[in-house]
Amino acid sequence: MRPVAPFWLAQRHGQTWRDEEILNAIKWLTSFVKQADWDRRIERVRRTFCSGTESWRKGLPSALFDPSDAVAWYIFQSNAYAQQRDEWFEPECFRIAPLFKRIGQILPELQQVVGIEERVARLMNTGTAQPDDGLFELLVAGAYKCRNWNIVEFVQEKPGLAKTHDLMVSSRRRRWAVECKRVNRSGYEAAEYQDGLRVAKPVHEMCRIKNSSLIVEVGYLVELSKVDENYLVERVEAFLLNKKFARWSDSTGYGQIRPVNRYLTDTVLAHDNVFFGSSRMVELLAGQYLPYLDHSVVANWTPAITRPLHASVVNQASVVSWLSMSINAAQRKAKHFRSLVAKAEQQLPADCPGVIHVGYEARGGNSVDELRHALNDKEMKNFVPESSRLRWVYGNYLMPEHTNNPNESSALSETTATYKIGKHTMKAPLPSHLLFDSGMGEPGTHW
Repeated sequence: MRPVAPFWLAQRHGQTWRDEEILNAIKWLTSFVKQADWDRRIERVRRTFCSGTESWRKGLPSALFDPSDAVAWYIFQSNAYAQQRDEWFEPECFRIAPLFKRIGQILPELQQVVGIEERVARLMNTGTAQPDDGLFELLVAGAYKCRNWNIVEFVQEKPGLAKTHDLMVSSRRRRWAVECKRVNRSGYEAAEYQDGLRVAKPVHEMCRIKNSSLIVEVGYLVELSKVDENYLVERVEAFLLNKKFARWSDSTGYGQIRPVNRYLTDTVLAHDNVFFGSSRMVELLAGQYLPYLDHSVVANWTPAITRPLHASVVNQASVVSWLSMSINAAQRKAKHFRSLVAKAEQQLPADCPGVIHVGYEARGGNSVDELRHALNDKEMKNFVPESSRLRWVYGNYLMPEHTNNPNESSALSETTATYKIGKHTMKAPLPSHLLFDSGMGEPGTHW
């Protein structure tokens, strides 16, 4: 697909479509909740969302959902994507909609999985604060069922006993134990992102005081925790005094500073309201949106009258975009991958071969890169199972896309990294598989 120039306007027609696959997934998942209970929960989500958007309208951004019932928020947003557009919250929905669309696509296969009713009921009624874990398990179960494994069965946990693995799959004489581990950001990655915001904050403050609208893009060569909070703002201050300091490179990092694209931003906003802080807003301000960077956007903006989460006017604005290039940071993340596999391995049995699926949601360039894959591979080559017959580990890397194509939505990139454990000749149970496509993946390197 040819790249689309950032200068385009949202069309005013064709917005009444419905996504029946998502609606089917919602209908199936909510059937495991008593109707009266579900009606109360979804109404509570709607009230919280409406209250939050009203605060945004007054210039006081606040929480839009209760994290203790995140699964209800996920379904509320999936329904917004599928048919109820005025309840759409783009920074969350872009990553939620693909999950529910895929569940709707493989629903006939999922309904053949043994024991899935108990697992879905748990997701919808007691695992409400951590829906990503349960949804990932459904995707993995569906991947086996879509690839002709005769029996795919969720293993029921027995009260009082140690946690067991998630799935048993069998076909003819083959029988495998499967454990699923879903990862958002590890503790280290979450702290790394907060450090990125910490260093960006003084830049936003200076730009506001100086009434300057700037784009600051930086690649960090050291761990972000070691970056002084004045590192970027000192370079911005030098740039404001002399434009020859627009670029720099030192032992901490390298980067560039440039003005916001006022012509592009103002011209589009004269006709469109754009969700503030979205990838589209970054694209307008910076002239492009790079999905492998993390972004922080602060601006003096005016909410649209009927759409308080959307900007009708942006005055002063600043964008700080960054990428972690630190080898030490990548090594820390690989150690987390190893510890996660070690924990999952303890849940596998010893009487049959085992496989672990580690699901990563990659958001920003600090989650996925070729170096990290190489380090994970190194860790797995030296990994020795303690008590199980672990043979393979899959890294299912999922990257929901902030698509800025006017004719595209619910976009997701995916890659599967395969790690062999030990020396053996046993074939992997799902070679070249993808979770969001029933076909075979194409050989290639990690992002």
